[in-house]
This record gives sequence, structure tokens and C-alpha cells, in this order.
Amino acid sequence: MILVSELVLTRNQLLEITRHREDATVKAPLQRLSSLTTDLQDAVMRARMQPVGRLFASLPRLVRELAVELKKKLYLVTEGADTELDRQLVELIRDPLTHLLRNCADHGIEAPDKRIALGKPEEGTIRVAAMHEAGYITIDVSDDGRGLDLERIRYKALAKGLVSAAESKNLSDDEVARFIFAPGFSTSPSVTSISGRGIGMDIVRDNIESIGGSISLTTKAGKGTRFSLKIPLTLAIAPALMVEARGHHFALPQHSVIEAVRIDAESGHSLERIQGSLVLRLRDEVLPVADLESVLDLETNSVAAETGTLVIVMRVNSRAFGIIVDAVTDVQEIVVKPLGASLSHLEVFSGHTILGDGSVVLILDPTGIAGRIGFERASDYTVGRTVEAFVPAEENTRFILFRAGAGTPKALPLSLVARIESVPAAEIRRADGNFVMQQQNQLMPLVPVIPPDQALLDEGNPVLVLGIGGESMGLLIEEIIDVVEARLDIQIAGVSSSIIGTAQIRGEVVEVLDATHFMRIGRPNAYSRGSANQFRILLVDDKPFFRDMLAPLLIAAGYRVTTAASGEDALALFEKGAHFDAVVTDTDMPNMSGYALAHRLTTDPQHAGLPVIALAAHAAPSVLQAAAASGMCGAVGKFDRPALLEMLGRILETHHLNKHDLESRVIGAAAA
Repeated sequence: MILVSELVLTRNQLLEITRHREDATVKAPLQRLSSLTTDLQDAVMRARMQPVGRLFASLPRLVRELAVELKKKLYLVTEGADTELDRQLVELIRDPLTHLLRNCADHGIEAPDKRIALGKPEEGTIRVAAMHEAGYITIDVSDDGRGLDLERIRYKALAKGLVSAAESKNLSDDEVARFIFAPGFSTSPSVTSISGRGIGMDIVRDNIESIGGSISLTTKAGKGTRFSLKIPLTLAIAPALMVEARGHHFALPQHSVIEAVRIDAESGHSLERIQGSLVLRLRDEVLPVADLESVLDLETNSVAAETGTLVIVMRVNSRAFGIIVDAVTDVQEIVVKPLGASLSHLEVFSGHTILGDGSVVLILDPTGIAGRIGFERASDYTVGRTVEAFVPAEENTRFILFRAGAGTPKALPLSLVARIESVPAAEIRRADGNFVMQQQNQLMPLVPVIPPDQALLDEGNPVLVLGIGGESMGLLIEEIIDVVEARLDIQIAGVSSSIIGTAQIRGEVVEVLDATHFMRIGRPNAYSRGSANQFRILLVDDKPFFRDMLAPLLIAAGYRVTTAASGEDALALFEKGAHFDAVVTDTDMPNMSGYALAHRLTTDPQHAGLPVIALAAHAAPSVLQAAAASGMCGAVGKFDRPALLEMLGRILETHHLNKHDLESRVIGAAAA
């Protein structure tokens, strides 16, 4: 396959040389050579192809084991086992497919008695079907179970701050369902050995997208759920559009391109700005658009124009968007070569190729571009809203007016309130000197607007739920008066730290509260935890005592934690494709010490730069020296919890900044 790929590159180079020459004696044999190259390429590709039945062969046993473990009756149906796929991809999709089947069996299919009560067959059916579809293999995994609990997903998304209360009301069922692909999202109260195992649907999606594929889902309450995996036939050779942006050339995989639209006076299409964002009016649709120059931060002396240009319309999953380029220079088959290990984290590029003139061109990743400009992941899984002190504006604002203690009514901008609840006094507890309530198996702090010693609990206590850094907290008040719309005019600045100032709203004197004051009381570390939540930590220790002691500490600090009981188990997680931002490992473990694990990881180009921190009884000089020799970033005592959190936060922040700095320099160098 490597030789055929090089032959294709040489063929493209010869075609480029003869493109501008009128030498018939050369063109005829070159055309013959091109045809033979194509035939040879097809023959080699057929040799690499293997039926997905090889992948399906292991599924019946998996389903039988799941049926026994879950005490359910399961029936597996496979279709399209003779559909052929590149053997490299057969292995890459094995783990995502297994994870989806586990989810269907555990979360999708109901227990036999419940199915009978619902009028369903006692035996639940899981169907796996493969088929060819326009240069792709589509694998559908479906069940006839309960379907996704969309209201629970919507509530969980609100609780995690992924969407505001107002936005959640306008989401379609498909948009709500896509929240399950958000990092760390789960509606299950506990991680089980069947479906979760600490690996979420975001890992499944990332694995599929890393090979140029996509995953989508449809669900219907009481009828079941279907996941569709769309996978390219091969990773080696693919048709691509060669596009130009501000003098730089890039390859864009053709399978994601819908059309190219010229923007000028004659086309009837136009680019407009709506609420500060660029959009394209294309027939009956309005599509978000971004300039490739700004996405890649290309260095150029020219001025980007918003009219008289070319928009490439692409589709990732069910979302369509456009990127502005200067021109499409060619359409050709390219040989996809992977980026080196040090560049593999660049989400906007999937690889590189060599053109006929010998130049190296980076291949754009449509999924990565969608994530970078916020048209896919950022729009689907918005990070929790950051609530700032309200800034007066000239336009009208909606306020919620309420009473809390004696004196004038209080006001708060309604946009800061995720939802309003009435909480019985029996559900409110005092813990560590503060009010808390249990909500969906999670504790939410309640901060009385009046001093806690003056707060009196009634049968139904109004609570204003605010979101910060992906977390929630409640303001405990006495009575809601009204929701009004008015222009805010602070006439007297506040003296108390809890009040921005005094204003008149509809002729009534009100005190406008400073939401951040109460958030610092209820969620003092929410911002830092929200920042930490983007990092995944692997904790390795052979002793359950230390795993159980340190894992809650890291989780409370906001990190997403996975534990391993040995160095071998840790390496197995990496081999399965799990991604971690840092490893915290015990130094003294049987079979493979923490030093040996760190050496294996830090010397592997695939994990170059991965921070590894040593855990020891004491951070003695000998431990520090051994840790440095094995490639670790540092060492800390197991019982020195503040030192561990301080070192982990500092190392991750430095590593994160260096990573983005490298990305910026690589993009600049590639553009140059």
C-alpha cells in the first residue's frame, strides 16, 4: 500500500509537469500509466479490504455474557456482514462498537418484567447493520428498548451549566440527545462495569472522528435508540479539493463538502452579520460561516473581504456550515500521510500530503474546524455560563423582583437565573454551617439572601438557581413578586458587597443584587473547578486505600479521574485509545513500578510531553532524583494533599499554555 501511495504521488507529479505542455508523444503513454496506476491502486485496496463479519464474529458471545450478567434476555441481529472495510479500520472501530453494544444492553433494553408490562416481547433485540453508502461504510447499532430519557438529559445539561434555561426550551429532541456526547456527561447515578467503566460517549465520538468518521443518533421514547457510525472506506487515499486562502494552499476532504458557492452580485447569495456572527443566506437556509484566514490565524498582508469570494459549504454529522476561501485550485486524489506525534494534537489538521509539484500541503479536518469555530461541539455543548455582575445597558432588561428580609424588594436580571424552584423545608439541610439540598443525587448549596441566622424555612421555599462554571447554587428567598422588563438605572451605588446599587424599576425602589457575591459564598471554587474540569487525570496505585483517598480529592478539585490498580492496567487504557492530560502514579508497585511506567510513557512518541507526577510516602531527595531520571515532572508525598493539588494545577496550566503556543507556532510555520 505504501508503494502504491508513492506511485500515485509520482503519477500526480508527472501530470503536473505535462499539464502545461502540448507534447502528444508524452501525454498518450502518461494517460496509460495513469490508468494502470488507478487499476493497481484498486487492486491493492481490494486486497486490504476485509468483511466486517470478522468484527461481528465476537459480538454474539459479548451479548450472551451481558445477558447473563444483567439478567436480561437479549437477541442479537447482524446484517451486512459481507460489507468490506479497510482492515486497519476494522480494528479501530472494535472498541467503540463494543461500548455501544454495552450501552444498548445496560441502559437501553428494559428488564424482562418491565418489557412484558409495556406489552413488548420479553426478549430485547439489538441490531447491528453495515452497508456501503457513497464512499463510506455506515454501521447502525440499534435497540428496541426504552429510548433516551430526554427530560432527564435536559435537566442534567441544565445542572451542569451546558445550556441555559431559556435555551433548553427551544432545543429539539435531537439537540437534547446530543448532550450525551459532551465530555463527562452521564445520567447514570454510578459507573458500572457494564457500560460506563469511566469511559463516556465523548471517547466513542472522539475515536470515530479521529479516523475521519462521524456518529449520530436518533431516539424515540419507548421504541429504542439508534446510533449511526459513518466511517470512510480507507485512510490511505482520498479525493480532495485543493483550496487557497490568502496565498496558502490546503487540502479539504471531498466527502464532507456539499457545494461551493460564489458570493457576488449575480449569484443571489449573500454574506451577512447577525448578532456579530457571519452567516450565509443559501436558498432557504441560513448557515454559519467563518473565514479560513481567521480560523487558522494565517499571516497575510491582504485585507479579508466579506463579499465577492467563495464559500465551501460542508456538513459534519447533521450540522452544515461554511468556510470562506479565495479559490478552489484543483480536485485530485491525495495520499493521506499522518502528522508526526508532536503535531497530532492539532485538531484542525488530519494529516498532510505531497502534491505533484513536490510541495507539502496540510489536510484540513472538517470536524476539527467545526469544533474550533464553535459550529459543532461548542454550540452543542456550551460550557457553563459565567455569571458576572450585571452591567447597566441602554436597552430594556428582564428582572425578577422578590422579597428577602425587611426593607425594599430585591431585583436580579432574569438571564442569570437558570430556573426557579419551590423547595420544601424537609429537603433543606444544614451542613458545615451552610444550607444544602439534594438534587438529582447531587448536593447544591443554598445561600440565603438575608443573614443565615435570620432565615426561616417554610413549607415551600422559593429558590433561584444560578449557574457558574458548570455548577449550580441556589439563592434562598422569601417571596417572588413579579418578572418585569425595564431599563436599569442605578441611581445610588451600593455600600454593601451584596448590592450593586439602588434603582427605580417601574416606579418602585429596588435593590439590585450582585450575583457574584453570593456565588463566592456558595461556590467559592467554581471557577477553578470549571477550569480543572477540562483535564482528565489517571491515578495509578496498587493499594485501594490510596486510590479511595486521593480520587475523591481530585474529583472535588474538578478533575475527571480514572483509576488503575497497576502500571499494566494504566498502559492498557492508553492502548485502548483513552486520553489523559496527566498521570499521577505511586512509585512502589509490584511488577511495574511508577518509575518504569513513567519511562514507558515519556519515551513513547505518542505520549510525548504527557506530565507524570510521582506519589511517594515522602518527597525525599532520592525520590525526586529517581522521578527526574524516569521523565517525571515532580514528586509529592501521598498525604500532602495541598502540595499535590498545587503541583497538578501548576503543571497542567504550564503544559496547556505550551501546547497552545506550539500549535500557534506550527500553524504559522506551515502557513509560511
